[in-house]
Formats: sequence, structure tokens, C-alpha cells
Amino acid sequence: MKRAFTLIELLVVIAIISILAAILFPVFAQAREMARRSTCVSNLRQSGNAMMMYIQDYDETFMVSNFTDGGFGFPPNIHTDASGSPIFMADLLQPYMRNRAIFYCPTMRAQPSRAAYYPTDYNFLCVHGWSVVPGFEMFNNDLQGVCDHALASIGRSAQKPMIVCDGIGEHAGFSTNDVYTRGVIGAQTICYVDGHVKLTPGTYQTIVGLYLLPNN
Repeated sequence: MKRAFTLIELLVVIAIISILAAILFPVFAQAREMARRSTCVSNLRQSGNAMMMYIQDYDETFMVSNFTDGGFGFPPNIHTDASGSPIFMADLLQPYMRNRAIFYCPTMRAQPSRAAYYPTDYNFLCVHGWSVVPGFEMFNNDLQGVCDHALASIGRSAQKPMIVCDGIGEHAGFSTNDVYTRGVIGAQTICYVDGHVKLTPGTYQTIVGLYLLPNN
């Protein structure tokens, strides 16, 4: 006849399982987040490719935004349709993409939706003239985004952000939702004008500084 577990032995087993779970669960969570991040990078790369196809069809020029000087909490709409409703980047790039799911980052799914006025997790860098962020108070039209620019006119294409995951704010330039409260802490996934995508580490200031690189 086999001896049953004593209470002490059972508690020891439970303690060991608890310790192993405490060690392994963060590893599993990190692995899952890395997989989500890879999907986010892939989606952003496809968005960048769609942008390149778009500008090929429109005289090598980026889309024009009605919202170039910024505002508090409102993203840049590109223009309006016949009914006067705003059209966003996602609307114009949709014909060049397989499905609309590409516009969403799985890492962001736990965050409150902004779909009511910006139906994508990826923001088109379209800030002209000024940007009110700590350390970058300025009014300088040499420091601007890529919209309404010919591709050939934008220098430093490997350094100039074009589309970003979640953005520094609701649109590029304002710190409504900065890199320390959304996505990867202290880093941001960026698609640059030359088409390459990477997770760009840095502080709030250094990443905003990339946004404000002169076009030339």
C-alpha cells in the first residue's frame, strides 16, 4: 500500500510550483510581447510599402494634410470627402494593402481605442512649422514632417521618421501618449522615409528630436 502525501510534502510541492511559475510566467509574457512586436514591425513595414506605392501614383509626392500646424489632441486628417468627413492616412493607403488589420498593432490592443477619429495605431508624421513639446518650443518651417513634400526633396531619408507606432502623441509632436506610457518603455517602432523599420530606443527628448530633423 502506497503512502499518501503528507500536508507538509504537499505544501512543499505547491511552493516549488509557485516559484517556478513566478520565474517562467514573465519569460512567457516577454516571449509573447516579442512576437507581438514582430507583428507590429511587419505591419509597419507593409504600411511603409503602401506609402511608397501611393506616392508613386501621385507624382512622387506625399499626401497633403489639412492639419499642418498642430492642435491639442487632434490627429492630422489628410482632407475631406464629398460629405465633409475627414479622410485619414489609413483611408488613402487601404487600396495598397491586403486588409485593414495591418493598420493595428497587437501590442496596442489593450489600450483605449482612438478609432473614433484616427482609425489606426500608426501615425503619419505630418507636423509643419511648430511643435509644442518640452525643449522644442519653436516656429520654424525648416523643421517639419513629410506630408506635402516630394520624395526627392526629403534629405536624411534613413533618419527621417515617416510612420510611427502610436506616435509621441495623438499626432507627431504632442506628448498626450508618450513612449513611457504606451508600447515599449523607452523605445518606439518607426518606419523611416527610406522604408526601413526598426525599434528605435531613446528617451522622450531624443525620439522627438528625430521627428524634428530638418528635411534637408
